[in-house]
Amino acid sequence: MTEPSTVPDVTSTTGGTSLHSVSGLTHTDTIPAPDRGPSTDVPLTKREREAQWMGAALETPDLSAVPLAELRVLANRMFRMLDSDHPPLQAGERYAAAVEEIEERSRRIAARGEAGGIREVFKDSGFNSRFELYFDGSLAAYIRYSMLGGQLTLRALVEKPGFEDRGLGPVLMRHAMLNAHKRRLSVVAGCPSAQAFVEQNPQYRTLARMPR
Repeated sequence: MTEPSTVPDVTSTTGGTSLHSVSGLTHTDTIPAPDRGPSTDVPLTKREREAQWMGAALETPDLSAVPLAELRVLANRMFRMLDSDHPPLQAGERYAAAVEEIEERSRRIAARGEAGGIREVFKDSGFNSRFELYFDGSLAAYIRYSMLGGQLTLRALVEKPGFEDRGLGPVLMRHAMLNAHKRRLSVVAGCPSAQAFVEQNPQYRTLARMPR
């Protein structure tokens, strides 16, 4: 009796596939694509971003040389880190230093205004739930607000007759934001004036948000 002959595998490779013919049957095996390794375009984690911010803050020990806009950004970032579960050890110190520098510059600006005959005074009237701005002893503008826990919602900006169109809104908004910064409050821009201010001043977007 004649034994059946064994047909050896005949392999031919074409363009990344192997054709195997065994006993007249043909099938195709796909060669897996090579491993290209992990993507290098990986976004930074929150902790990595905070480490970068902290490094930048520590590299600038003399805050008096930092432009005011950048100083506000620095204060905003430190504020965000302080609200995290595990803030960096020096975040509180740098935040306090940034706020102190902003206040000092505000005092110098106010002093220059007084020298020019303009006396500007900001007040937080908790009894009336509003931030007030006075010129020469007269109430010029105010922002009504509400407070719930650690959240401050700006409700409406009002400019008194005779003080309209003098650019008092942004001045008062900056005072209100700095006041919230010092008290570590989150801010909700709950009126069109506050929303426009935040849109035009992106350095405050980490502190203030739009209403839901």
